[in-house]
Amino acid sequence: MNISTPAADVVPPTRQWGVAAAGVALVTLIVALLLGGGDATAGIPGLGDPGDVTKWGLPIARAVLDGAGAVTVGLLGLAVVLPVRKGQLGGDALHALRAASLSALVLAVAAAVVHLLTLSDLVGRPLPDALAGDSFVSYTSTVEQGRAYAAMVVLALAIIPAARLTLGHGGAIALFCLGVATLVPLSLIGHSSTGDYHHSARVSLLVHLVGMALWVGGLVALSWYAGRRGRELPRAARAFSAVALGCFVMVAASGVLNAWVRLSSLAEVFTSAYGLILFGKVLALVTLGWLGWRHRSRTLPQLEAGRPGAFRRLAVGEIIIMAVALGLAVALSRTEPPGPAIPEVRTTVRSLIGFPVPPEISPGRLITEFYPDAMFALGILAALLLYLGGVWRLHRRGDKWPVGRTIAWLTGLATVGFVGLSGMQTYGMVMLSVHMVQHMILMMVSPILLVLGGPITLALRALKPARRGQLGPREAITAAVNSPVAQVLTHPLVALALFVSGSFTVYFTGLFESAMRSHTGHMLMSAHFLVVGYLFFEMLIGIDPLPKRPPFPARVVLQLLAMSFHAVFGLALMESSRLIAGDYYREIATEMPWLPDALDDQILAGQITWGFGELPGLLVIGVLFVQWYRSDEREARRFDRREGEDEAEREAYNAYLAKLDERSRREKT
Repeated sequence: MNISTPAADVVPPTRQWGVAAAGVALVTLIVALLLGGGDATAGIPGLGDPGDVTKWGLPIARAVLDGAGAVTVGLLGLAVVLPVRKGQLGGDALHALRAASLSALVLAVAAAVVHLLTLSDLVGRPLPDALAGDSFVSYTSTVEQGRAYAAMVVLALAIIPAARLTLGHGGAIALFCLGVATLVPLSLIGHSSTGDYHHSARVSLLVHLVGMALWVGGLVALSWYAGRRGRELPRAARAFSAVALGCFVMVAASGVLNAWVRLSSLAEVFTSAYGLILFGKVLALVTLGWLGWRHRSRTLPQLEAGRPGAFRRLAVGEIIIMAVALGLAVALSRTEPPGPAIPEVRTTVRSLIGFPVPPEISPGRLITEFYPDAMFALGILAALLLYLGGVWRLHRRGDKWPVGRTIAWLTGLATVGFVGLSGMQTYGMVMLSVHMVQHMILMMVSPILLVLGGPITLALRALKPARRGQLGPREAITAAVNSPVAQVLTHPLVALALFVSGSFTVYFTGLFESAMRSHTGHMLMSAHFLVVGYLFFEMLIGIDPLPKRPPFPARVVLQLLAMSFHAVFGLALMESSRLIAGDYYREIATEMPWLPDALDDQILAGQITWGFGELPGLLVIGVLFVQWYRSDEREARRFDRREGEDEAEREAYNAYLAKLDERSRREKT
C-alpha cells in the first residue's frame, strides 16, 4: 500500500540543496566582487598582475574554505550532542564524525589552495612564477598570512584520521574543540590585523567566525541528519535552537563592533562599496534572525509532532540565505574599507597603544568616550544575556529569583563595562593613576557585586538535569564546583594569597610593562584582577555553593588582613623611587606633552590605591555581619524546630505511658 507524502514534507535531497546553496554563494560572491572592486589584485601597490586564476580563484577558494570549515564544525558538534551510552558514541554520532572527516578533507584542500594563491596575490605574479626560488618557504615561515593558512592545513589534516578513529564522547568533544581552533588563524589576517583598534577587530572577527560556523554548520548538520531520518532530530534541533539564538546575538554584536572599527561614520555604509556589501550582509543576518524565530515558534512543534520535512523545508531556505551571507562575507574580506582622503600618519606611540593619541584628559572624556574593546563588550553582553535568560526561565516556570541579586549582577557588569569600554580604558593605557582606578574597580568593586548576584546558584536552578548517564551543562557546573581545583582555589589561605600577592607580583616586576606593551597581555592582566577578586569575595560573602567556607569570625579576620596588605601595597607605590614601567611611560610622553610627570603620577596611583580599599572593605565587613546575623537566626529557627519536634515526641511518649498506666489500673480493679 502506497502512502502519499504530505506536500509540506516534500524536501529536495541533500545533494540538490547543497549544490543550490553553493551556486547561490558563488553568484553572490562574483556580483559583490565586481561591485566592491575585490576582483582586482589586493597585492602591494607597484607589483605586477597575478593573473585571472589568482584574482578569481582566491575568493572562490576562500568561500569553499569558509563553507567547509562551518560544515566540519557543525558535524563535529552534532556528534557531541547526540546521545551516548556508557561514554561511547552511538551509530548516528559515528556517521556524523565520518562525514566530518570528508568535510575536513575539503577544508584542508581549500586552505592549501588559498595558501598558494595568497602568495601569488601578495607578490603580484602568476602562481608558477610566485613559487620559483625560496618565495614559498619564506612566505610560509615569515608572513602572517602564510603561517595562518599553513596552520589551518595542518589542523584540518589532523581532524581527518582522528574523526575516523574516535569512538568515545570525550574524544568527540576534543575533536569539536580542534575544529573550532582551526578557524582561529583566519582572525589574525586581513583587515582585522591592521589599523587602529586592530586587537578589538581581531577578537570580534574571531567571535564572528566561530558564531557563524556554529550557526551555519549546525543547521547544515541538522539538515543532513534529518535527511538520514535521525531519531534524535527533535532533541538535537531544540538544543540547536538555543545555540543558534546565542550565535545570532554574538554574530550581530561582533559585526557591529567590527564595522565600528572599520568605518569612520554611518554615512560610509551607503557611500562606499565596502559599506554597501556590509549592508547586504546585515539584511541577510536580519532575514536569518526572522527565519530562526520561525524555526523556534512553528517548525520545532511540527518536528516534535513527527514531521521532519517541515523542519528541512525551512532549513533549506535558511541555508540558501546563509550562502548569500557567506558570499558577501568573502567579498567583504577582499574589499578595502573606506579610508580618509589623506592617510593618517601612524606614529610610534599610536602603533604602541593601538589607537589614536588621545587629547588631554578631562572628567568628561573619561566618562563619555567610547573604547571599542570587543573582549570586554562581548563578554559583558554574554554574561548579561545568560543571566537574564536564567531569570526569565525561572519566571516562566513560576519560580522566583530575588530582585536584589539581579540588580547586583547588572551593577557589577556595569562597573566592568565602565572600566573597559569608556575613556577609563583609553587613558588607562597612558596614565598609571587612571590604570590604578581600573585595577581597584576590577579587583574590589566589580567582584563584590558579581558574587552577590549568585550566578552559579541561578544556573543550577534554571538548567534542567540531563538524561540518566548523560553529562549536561548542569552536571558540568556541579562537577566543576566540587572539583579538587575549586577546592584549592577557594581555600581561604589560597584565595587570600592570590588576592594580595598578584598586585606586588605584577607591578614590582617586569610583568606590568610587558602587559602594557601587548593588548593580549593587558587583557590577561585585567582578567587576572577580576578573577582573583571574584574568588576571594566568593569565599567571603558569596551565596553560591562551595565545597567549604570558613566560619564567620575567620572571614572577618581574612578581610581585615586583605585590607592591611592592600594598604601596604599602596604605601609601597607612594614610597618607591623606582619608576614602574619607566621605559613605556617615557616613550608615551614623547607625543603627549600634557601628561603629568611619571613619578608624580605613580605617587598619585599609590594614594588612590591606599585610600580606595577602605569603603569596599568596610562594605564587605558589613555584609559579613548581616550574613552572620541571618545565619544565626536560621540556626536558631532550626534549633527551635528540632526542640519543638523533640518536645512533641516527649509529650506523645508521656501520653502513651499514661494510657498504659491507666489501662493497667483498670485491669487491676
